[in-house]
Amino acid sequence: MAELGWSWLAAPYLVCSALILAVAIAAALIRGDRVLRTGVIGAAITALPWAVTQAVAACTDDPLVATRLLRLGQGPVVGVGPNLMLVMLAVSGQLERRRWLARVAGLVALVFLVITWTTDWVVPGVQRIPAGMFYLRPGPLTGFALSQLVIWLGVGLVIARRAAPSGERKRMLRLLLGVLVAGAIGSIDTLLLYRVWGIYPLAWLPSAVAAVIALYLVLRTDLLRPQGFDRPIAVELALFGVATAVTVICTLAIGTSHTIALVAITALAWSICSAIAWAISRSRPVRAKAERDLELFMAKVATSDDERKIADRLAGLWTRAIGSDKVGLGVLGVWWVDGNALVTTTGTRWPIDREVAAWLVQHGESLTPNELGTMRVGALRTKLDELMSAHGANLIVPLIDRSELVGLVEATYSKALRDEERVLVAESARAAARALTFAALARAAFRERETAREVEVADALRLQASASRDAELGSWAVNAEYRTAAPTTGAGWSAIELPDGRLALLATEAQAHGVAAALATAALTGAFAAATSGTAKVTLDGLIATMRASSEGVLRGGEPVAAFLAILDAQAQTIDWACAGHPGAFLIGPAAVIPLAPDSADTPVEGASLTEATRGQTPYHPDMLLVVASTALRAPDPVGWQKRLGEVAPATGRLASVLVETTLRAGAPAADLLALVVRSR
Repeated sequence: MAELGWSWLAAPYLVCSALILAVAIAAALIRGDRVLRTGVIGAAITALPWAVTQAVAACTDDPLVATRLLRLGQGPVVGVGPNLMLVMLAVSGQLERRRWLARVAGLVALVFLVITWTTDWVVPGVQRIPAGMFYLRPGPLTGFALSQLVIWLGVGLVIARRAAPSGERKRMLRLLLGVLVAGAIGSIDTLLLYRVWGIYPLAWLPSAVAAVIALYLVLRTDLLRPQGFDRPIAVELALFGVATAVTVICTLAIGTSHTIALVAITALAWSICSAIAWAISRSRPVRAKAERDLELFMAKVATSDDERKIADRLAGLWTRAIGSDKVGLGVLGVWWVDGNALVTTTGTRWPIDREVAAWLVQHGESLTPNELGTMRVGALRTKLDELMSAHGANLIVPLIDRSELVGLVEATYSKALRDEERVLVAESARAAARALTFAALARAAFRERETAREVEVADALRLQASASRDAELGSWAVNAEYRTAAPTTGAGWSAIELPDGRLALLATEAQAHGVAAALATAALTGAFAAATSGTAKVTLDGLIATMRASSEGVLRGGEPVAAFLAILDAQAQTIDWACAGHPGAFLIGPAAVIPLAPDSADTPVEGASLTEATRGQTPYHPDMLLVVASTALRAPDPVGWQKRLGEVAPATGRLASVLVETTLRAGAPAADLLALVVRSR
């Protein structure tokens, strides 16, 4: 083994190594966005071997040792450019669109790493420069390998500058100018590499300056979207240092001749340190005050039936429990769902896109503009950016209850949420969402309480509870919305997935009122359930024949029931349907609204029975929606209603609710309002 001797020529590279290592440690100890942390740590880790091996190469007089050292350090340094480009793409929000570019850059860096370590195409040997230290001798791919930093960093800067808002471009230009200046200083080493001009390499200087800037960005700015100190990583790094020190001491004391004993001691030291690190990371401090505030909030909000009180209590909790005494989380507004829009305490309505609402439900967590920049959101990015910037908020928290968006909170916070704060936000948001759902149900119950003086209203409420639930039936989804009249006209529905995957659907509408209407509907619904049970293949003709006796029994009792029957077959792409005094249904496709109804659907026949039902078979595509609505929804303008149906059809997930809520704005209904939306999943 060649002897190493101290040389002051190594001092600049050792200082540069220390600064680069400080950047890596700082990024590791600060919790934040994982993509940005990965990019910063990756850039530091790939640059560190270059600085360390160049320093050690300055302390040896053996050209073979210097060649091996420089080859070892020159391999990873190609990854600095791709990592810095990753940071640029993540900061500018272009990572999702340019993931392929990041993958290509990483693959190129990996290829050059393998080439550098296994061939002499990049580092064929060393040369002694005028300063007296060994420096790499250029090979056929040396220049191309060294240019990777400038290439990928330049690509990242160009993309980031194009995507940056106009207000950010000046700062981006200043950053670009600084990078170009640093690159110009580092490029002087190219002259030294090819023995054109130079005495001592200067690449350590721009690298050290870049490390200082990176350290400032990590510690003093919001580059990493910091979320506090990463205590488990700090413990692991400290114990890693302890285990390394024990290994070095044992190696010096025992020597390399006692290999088995050295390996055993080293393994024991690493095992003990790892166990201690894991044990410490599992123990977390308790935030007693925040937990008490959260418990008090959940206890009070659970009994609230006023959206304004819920909003005020949620804003008060977040302001008190999150942030420091000087900087707390400020709530700009709490919105709750009302029909197809969001409403706040001032009564302002804010329409929300259904695709955005579905994405928020799927995401389920708080969202900031910086976090949105590194997410894969596809074509929704523009809509989500508009949502974030609509009212100047930098924190959006969706309120979700039972996989439905029931509200939205807009807030401002100058910092990134720490883990404990995220837990508090999530728990309080969940409690607020449940409270908003309860408030909406209480408001609906209050409307129904005005008609609850008679016995039939109890039956109507029972019917509403059963008919308002959405049903997930295998490959079919049925969304329903129901509002009863005073007294009820007995609208109802039932859907059953058949053993062969088809869906059988029944919608009823009694032509009487009160308890009699509820009993008539219940009789027909029970007959439908009996007719679709069993293992025999169910057909529309057989279904009508089986239900005919029950329907005629109801008719003899003097209470006629209108009915719509349908069997949906996604595989055969057909719908077999029958109407008996019912206004029928509609198939909604991308280009047309197709009615499934008799010619007299606009004026249903009084007392029509299943014997006199109008039948038909219509082509059906799984992308179509089947919409069944009661007569009260279509009146008094059936043609205008069909046109409106085509306009609101894109609200697939809430179409039934939109149809009923729109009709309710005209006043209390004279007959039951029932809307069903059936789709193939």
